[in-house]
Amino acid sequence: MRVLDQLEEKEGFTTNEKSIAEYVISEKENVLYLTIQELAQKTYTSHSAIIRFVQKLGLAGYKEFTIKLAQELQEVNNQEKKTNPNYPFTPDEQPIEIAKELANLMSYVVEKTYHFLEDDTLENVSHLINNSERIFIYALGDSQIRAKSFQNKMIKINKYVVIATELSEWSYHSTNLTPSDCAIFLSYHVKSKELIREASYLAQKNVPILSITAASNNELTSQSTHIILVPNEEDKFSKIGTFSSQISFEYVLNTIYSCIYKLDYDRYKQSLIDAARSVSGEKKE
Repeated sequence: MRVLDQLEEKEGFTTNEKSIAEYVISEKENVLYLTIQELAQKTYTSHSAIIRFVQKLGLAGYKEFTIKLAQELQEVNNQEKKTNPNYPFTPDEQPIEIAKELANLMSYVVEKTYHFLEDDTLENVSHLINNSERIFIYALGDSQIRAKSFQNKMIKINKYVVIATELSEWSYHSTNLTPSDCAIFLSYHVKSKELIREASYLAQKNVPILSITAASNNELTSQSTHIILVPNEEDKFSKIGTFSSQISFEYVLNTIYSCIYKLDYDRYKQSLIDAARSVSGEKKE
């Protein structure tokens, strides 16, 4: 995860570390020119506290911290000049200009989402889903469309996938889930009390839960076995469309599907070939 995002989330930070993070966020550009001793003075901490802080961010030392911070700030400044995830185009733009703006937005969101992904999490999640007897997805609104796309891919490699929130059959599905199944919750801002309630119920039943969300510290993620975070780029209310959230979700789900496919590549490949031949009436050689 990016340094800037870790500073915003403050997950697992001590009181001192939260204080340092808040100072860095408020004085991003100025921090780049501070020595470690100067940052310690500004934050009323110590040299050793700063070292522990940067190590918690997954960095070897203070120099690496300032380099990473400078790189990310440059990236953010460049992207802000190009893209607004909530209003990616203006009323006076021509259709081809709008097409270009959306292309830039898609590239930006995918690249940023990529930097949120972690190898160990993807590995664990792909094994969990691949080994589950059944996969139940909880998603509402536009996110349910992304869930349907994932379901369609998984069915083609003979995986049992159900959209639990489809047709308002939540309770029946949740009641029947067991620890040999898994549940995937797809929710950007986690505004639905129903989703939180179902996650709590499933957690009590020891059903493995994967949450894919932009909200890291909430009642949904606290119930989850695995969490994949996506960038929180999208305003809850003021936006043209759910561009950023759905681009992130589609990319993450496609990545998960690909990781699952990789686990038994030859068998899944042959399964798709056999299915295509069956549909076309072509005989096996």
